Amino acid sequence: MCNIEQYFLLRDGESYGPYMVPQLRDMLASGELKREDRIWREGMRGSMALGSLPGIEPHSDGLWAELKGFSFISFFSEIFRRHTSADIEDCFGAGTSRTTPSLNEVSTVWPAPWIFSRLILVCLVLYFGFNWASTQFQNPLLIPALIFIGNFGIPFCLFVLFYEINVRRDVSIYSAGVMMMTGSMLSLIFSLILFAFWRGKGVLWAGPIEESAKLLAVLLVAHSKCNGRILTGLLLGAAVGAGFAAFESAGYTFMHLRNLVAYHTAADILSQADPRMGQVVHQLAAQSLSPDIVMRYRAVFTSIAGHTQWTAAIAGAYWLVWSRLRREGTLGHATAIVNFNVLQDWRFLKLASVPVIVHMFWNSSLLDTFPLLKLVLCGIVSWALILLLLAAGLAQVREARERAGL
Repeated sequence: MCNIEQYFLLRDGESYGPYMVPQLRDMLASGELKREDRIWREGMRGSMALGSLPGIEPHSDGLWAELKGFSFISFFSEIFRRHTSADIEDCFGAGTSRTTPSLNEVSTVWPAPWIFSRLILVCLVLYFGFNWASTQFQNPLLIPALIFIGNFGIPFCLFVLFYEINVRRDVSIYSAGVMMMTGSMLSLIFSLILFAFWRGKGVLWAGPIEESAKLLAVLLVAHSKCNGRILTGLLLGAAVGAGFAAFESAGYTFMHLRNLVAYHTAADILSQADPRMGQVVHQLAAQSLSPDIVMRYRAVFTSIAGHTQWTAAIAGAYWLVWSRLRREGTLGHATAIVNFNVLQDWRFLKLASVPVIVHMFWNSSLLDTFPLLKLVLCGIVSWALILLLLAAGLAQVREARERAGL
């Protein structure tokens, strides 16, 4: 149940109101109130400045301002430091009804994730180990393991990265894992349905179709976790996006493996009539249809810009606008998770359009002659939006602590 929050104005020892956020916003715009004025609502331990109230200045999302204090060096500072297995257990042991930290225990500084980097090393060792072993011993039983690690490794590591940056620690690894598997399967089904409906519209439609399908899957599986906490939205979106990316990459790998087998079979038949031509077909197939190349290419792509980042950003934007509309009193007592007030809000549309456009740009023929530049541009835009939403999520934690008088 979402309650309409009403605030009281504190002046000269007197309390005035109650006022809803839109009223306070109008009074601030008219000059009747100042940003320094103190407000209070029932349940707060102390008062807060009017200017720190979310949604009080609708003409600016304030996201860029929250990036102050961010440093790439600090963000990745823990990667090269020594950590114990107990540190990992502490991270993954949070999020249950007994292990979720209280608000006064939650850090509001920029997180410094590191576990994901250890997992990346493990995945690389496993991938190249299976690759070497399958080639050295010619054992086909190792191929499924190679495909699994090659396609699921990097998306899973990205999922862990988003799990680490959720400083609220309010989602257990079990819940996030369920979101990854269930949400990704639903998003694939929704995408196939939409593709069937918009058949023949072109590859550019994959952007709006797949991003809409993934967001719908996130919202349907989220249930009570649609709590307006931006960091939660980022994590749940990343979980669904990571699963989607892994299954999609596995599909591409299987397709190339199937085609490779078909071409080699045809080359064997051709060799009986013309051994030289058969050898040429063997070489062409090995060069153009290599599943290894597909898996490595997809791993690099998903680590820089891909479904994990795009879905995380869109879900984070939804949680952000959902929380602001709730504070402004626009949602009222609505309990529906898929809320059309959020979906049609210009703030959500503005933020959500960025991953969609990046997705469409990636699928387009623009800069195809410079694939590395294209990938870098997509990565910069995708991660910039994620950092902005992460900054907004940390600011949200600070505001919650202030409202609680902590």
